[in-house]
Amino acid sequence: MPFDARLKEEYRDKLVWISGVGQGIGLAAAQRFHALGAKVIGFDRQFSDLSVLHRAVECDLGAPEQLAQQLDTLIAQGLAPYNLISIAGVLELGDLEQLTLAQWQHCQHVNSTAVFTFLRACTPHFKQQGTGAVVTVGSNAANTPRQQMAAYCASKAAVTQLTLTAGLELANFGVRCNVIAPGSTLTPMQTGMWQDDQGAQRVIDGFAAQYKLGIPLQKLATAEEIADSIVFVASSLSSHTTMQVLTIDGGATF
Repeated sequence: MPFDARLKEEYRDKLVWISGVGQGIGLAAAQRFHALGAKVIGFDRQFSDLSVLHRAVECDLGAPEQLAQQLDTLIAQGLAPYNLISIAGVLELGDLEQLTLAQWQHCQHVNSTAVFTFLRACTPHFKQQGTGAVVTVGSNAANTPRQQMAAYCASKAAVTQLTLTAGLELANFGVRCNVIAPGSTLTPMQTGMWQDDQGAQRVIDGFAAQYKLGIPLQKLATAEEIADSIVFVASSLSSHTTMQVLTIDGGATF
């Protein structure tokens, strides 16, 4: 059976939770899963394409207690996920002595604590379901330090190990947990750091003064390329893959 047919058979009417669906990789992933027939429940503060969502959950991913209540309500309503895809992320820039405690905490809450909140809420369901997959979008910055990105790098390292630990705990229940680690991707988070129309080329070339290599493939990733990898890793096409980190950065880290 062709891959597309297998994916459509697997995802027909399946509930897939995706955080960060308002834009970028999260939106691209929602569109991919919707096209396969999944019922996507999307989480974000605002939404740009409601047509691909079975339900839009407006939430503040930086407020874990409020988020936990919303997740418990969804599960009580019979809307627990077949797949849990955590994509939402924020970037707080600044040298260590300039970075504020509020910036640090915001980055940790959205990039790491929110994923913990999702996992804690969904773990009993996953154990009972005995199948399914967790995919967390981390970053190649989890293993490669970047100047002025201490909060971001730390949060992505934390969420990477969190997801891998969840994979170890859930393996005996048939639930797989993996991390997709993109590098520079053409999203609003990336373009927001550019000062002019040469931003993309500068990222591709690298920043020698900051000890940052360029991209050997000579291009930035697109949100759709990352979304395709998320679908693959989450699906039964990758049924024997768990507790792995798939780095997708065009060779920027090696």
